[in-house]
Amino acid sequence: MFANQKLQSWSDPYWEHINRNIGPITFQEQETIRTSRVAVLGVGGLGGPLSENLIRAGCQNLVICDSDVFDESNLNRQICTTEDIGKRKIDVLESFLHKIDPEVSIKKLSKITQNNIDSVLKDVKVVALTLDDPATSIFIARESRKHGIPMIESWGIPFLFTWWFTPESVDYETCYGLDTKEFDYYELTNLKSEINLATYQALLPKVFTIPGVREKYDREPGIFEEMMSGNIGARSFTPFVRITSDLLSVDIIFSGILGIKPKNLAPHLKGYDYINMEIREAFLSNLEY
Repeated sequence: MFANQKLQSWSDPYWEHINRNIGPITFQEQETIRTSRVAVLGVGGLGGPLSENLIRAGCQNLVICDSDVFDESNLNRQICTTEDIGKRKIDVLESFLHKIDPEVSIKKLSKITQNNIDSVLKDVKVVALTLDDPATSIFIARESRKHGIPMIESWGIPFLFTWWFTPESVDYETCYGLDTKEFDYYELTNLKSEINLATYQALLPKVFTIPGVREKYDREPGIFEEMMSGNIGARSFTPFVRITSDLLSVDIIFSGILGIKPKNLAPHLKGYDYINMEIREAFLSNLEY
C-alpha cells in the first residue's frame, strides 16, 4: 500500500516542494537526487535554465561557475532581467535559486584553474559542460575524465541531443578532432585566445554542419556563412536553447544520477530534429572523426 509520507531527512518545506515528483520518481530516487552534487560549469543560456530545472527537481547540492556578467544580448534566453545587466551571472543565479529552495547548497566560482579544479570536482557525481570557453572546456574535460566523473555536453541548436564523455567513451579532444593534446594547463591558459579561435573553428563545423541544421540557421540568407566565419556570434534562439536545457536535465537525472537511462557516449550522435519531426543518428560519423 502506498504511503505518502516524507523521509526523515526531508524538511517539511522540501517535502511540499517535491511531493508531486513521487510516482515518476521513487522516494529513494528523490533522496539520491537531493544529495547528489552536480557541477554546472557555465550558467548562460544552457547552464542557467539547467540549474533551475535541477533545483526545481529537488537537487540541493550544486556547483556553479561562470566569469561573465549579463548584457542585453542575454535577455533572449538566460536567467536574467533588465535589472540584472552588468551583474555577475553566478550572483544573480545563486539568488534566484535560493528563492526556489532556501535550503539548497550552492558552491559558486568565477574561474576554474589548476589550483581549484580538485575542489570544484570534489564529491561531484556529474559535470555539465555548458561553457563557451573552449580552452577551459578542454581542461575541464581532461580533469573530469581523470577523476572518473561523467561529463555531459550539448549545444543549443535546432537538433536535440546530448552526449557523454566517460572512461568508456572517446575523450573530448579526440571527439572534436582538436590538435590541443600537446598543450598543458599553463599553455592552454597562456595561449587562450589562439586556442579558443582554433578550437571554435574545429567545434563549429562538427556541430553546425550536421545535415539539416544549416537551412534552419540560414532562413535569413547569409547568416550561416557569417556565423561560421566568426564575423557574428552563434545564433541562440530561445526555444532551441531552452529545450536543450530540458533534455540535459532529464539526462543528468535519469542517466547521470539514477542510472536508469543508458548514456549516449561520444562520438555517437543520436538525436531528434524537432522541426522536421525526424529521429536522426550518427550524423557526425561522416564529418571526418
